[in-house]
Amino acid sequence: MNNTFSIKRFGTYLLHDMRTAVADSGLSLLIIGAMPLFQYFIPQAFALVFQGSAFSMGDMGKAPAYITAFLLASIIFPTKHYGGLTDKKQGSDWLMLPASTLEKWFSMLLVTCVAVPAFLLAELAATDGLMSLCFSGTYGATAISGIVSAMQKVWAQMNIEGVGGIAITWPAAMWLSWCECVLFFTTGAIFFKKSKIGKTFLAAFVLGMLISLVTIAVMRAIGLNGIHIDTTDFNEMRFIRSMNVIVYMIYIVWFAVQDAVLYFRMKTLKH
Repeated sequence: MNNTFSIKRFGTYLLHDMRTAVADSGLSLLIIGAMPLFQYFIPQAFALVFQGSAFSMGDMGKAPAYITAFLLASIIFPTKHYGGLTDKKQGSDWLMLPASTLEKWFSMLLVTCVAVPAFLLAELAATDGLMSLCFSGTYGATAISGIVSAMQKVWAQMNIEGVGGIAITWPAAMWLSWCECVLFFTTGAIFFKKSKIGKTFLAAFVLGMLISLVTIAVMRAIGLNGIHIDTTDFNEMRFIRSMNVIVYMIYIVWFAVQDAVLYFRMKTLKH
């Protein structure tokens, strides 16, 4: 099928993609989304056994549930949902679905970068809120309220009064971080046939080393043997503008390359 884009055909395939995601990964995401519950009851159980009483959880004890949940989901979901595309039978069935590569690629982006994090965040917030409501004495306020407050303070400190700061909000930065991670593991899931997660971690390590070596080589080629910042001509406005350009260029280059590699792999996938 040629790489045309039909809204009706894309909508049909997107619904199919989401239904199969619920079937093969829904339970895993439900368990991961209940992380605040595990984060609360496991330490409390040990406290009751060894100390004879429960303890009050601070914000630092609850926030890791969100971090752990999103990290696990970004690694597990791509492997469970898209990992089967390298299997001869499942992959052949997928190739025969009536949708172009472009439509399948766009559906993959929407499912991994929009549907999954939205569902996971909603479940985490619901579990977090329920725990705070039922165990207000020991659980305390919701973790998400503490995370929002902390991130707002961090972002405020990164702004220079009268000049501005990084031209991206913290929710957008966190969402883009999720997209970077989940798309990388999605690429690994449809690229490697076996040991997908382990090989993807290894690929990330090798890629990080290569980027570091290339960066060092480029710096030496242009005569920079280290990072030397001349503060005699320091201009806050110029510094903030440069930082914003660097941040956006990194995002643009990374996602352009990542999405292109993902599309090329899907286009060349054969059995």
